[in-house]
Amino acid sequence: MDSSQFSDSQPRLEGMEQIASHGATSDAYRVKLYGKLHFLKRLKPQFAHDIRYQEALRKEFETGYRLEHPNLVRYISLTDDGILMEYVDGETLAHFLSNHPDYFRNHKHADRFIRQLLDVVGYLHSHQVLHLDLKPDNMLLTRIGHELKLVDLGFSLTDTFADTQGRTDSFAAPEQFSGGVVDERTDIYAIGKVLELLPGRPVSEKVLKRCTAPEPEDRFQTISDLRAVLLRRSRQWIWLAVGVLFMALFVVFFLFINREQPSAEMIEPPAEVKNVEQETIRVREAIRPFSRKEEKKEKSANELLPTSPIASSPVKSELSKEEKEFLSQPDLQKATDKEFVLYKQRLDEYYSEANAFLNDSSNFKKYPSHVAYLTHYQDIIHKTLQRIKADEQFYPFYVSPMNPICSYTRKYKADLEHRAFVNSNKLP
Repeated sequence: MDSSQFSDSQPRLEGMEQIASHGATSDAYRVKLYGKLHFLKRLKPQFAHDIRYQEALRKEFETGYRLEHPNLVRYISLTDDGILMEYVDGETLAHFLSNHPDYFRNHKHADRFIRQLLDVVGYLHSHQVLHLDLKPDNMLLTRIGHELKLVDLGFSLTDTFADTQGRTDSFAAPEQFSGGVVDERTDIYAIGKVLELLPGRPVSEKVLKRCTAPEPEDRFQTISDLRAVLLRRSRQWIWLAVGVLFMALFVVFFLFINREQPSAEMIEPPAEVKNVEQETIRVREAIRPFSRKEEKKEKSANELLPTSPIASSPVKSELSKEEKEFLSQPDLQKATDKEFVLYKQRLDEYYSEANAFLNDSSNFKKYPSHVAYLTHYQDIIHKTLQRIKADEQFYPFYVSPMNPICSYTRKYKADLEHRAFVNSNKLP
């Protein structure tokens, strides 16, 4: 079927070089126009004089010519048998995935690609255009920066060109096969199919399944709906990063205010202590004065604290399940169960002010910022350490190398610091 030319004046194209493509009705060429590279989409010889294919090219040009988006290839002019477009120095997403298999395992790269894809498809929808042929071969990634460029509006549907017959079976939605009504959800189905190809699955299975649901009403209804869900995931990473930053600032702040305060855990044991067994005997003698009431009860029943360095008595009811498991570890058997209970009770007495401060929710109003809150908490801890150092009976036990005592002390103090950090984050 013959037809007239698209236009009477044609631009002069130079250096025409064919580019490998998989087009069924068109070939692709790289050409120069006024010294600048362009992309030429030209009908194959057997279709060049068929008015149906000429009109399909005209439809694509007229649809694309009025659109302007950084992630959409620009349409420049019609030639006698093709369309002259912006030249993109890059490769299709299909080739890119093959040549760079680990690129999208980086969440930053994957998020940028997904954001650009949603932006450009959302732009098309806002201009009453459905692409209807979203697939890796129609997505170019630039050589510099790997920016997305969406191409080929040949199968698109608009408010002025309502007839569309084409599709790519592996990415087409069910309604395209059945001849049903196509809309934004049809493009969303294809987007889900494309995102399934990204390595590392940067999008959750739940989101992908909803994108590719067989029934349109079960999919995301608009690009905005899909973007909102994906942005929520991105915000989770942002909040995680903020949390890590706050933790790092807290550690720096803690080290700063304690730079001249020696840690009790770093104090060396007395020089006269020759080994762990001698320290165990000395500490047991030191702890007896602050447990006289308990000893009187034990003496009445002729039960004294065990003097063996290995605790052999059963764990009594004063210990919780977690503490029983703690003392059952084979490398933590240098103190008796009773000594551990007495030490824990005395430790709670010394740190009662710190615990009371952390448990009092009214302090959130009293201290206007997390810095003020943590400063007051550190003042309490400093005073507590000074009182402990002044206690000649308790302090040797506090810094003892006996494994259960030191390990419990570290955990106890770490729990306090964690609670202080969590509470301070509630303040500005």
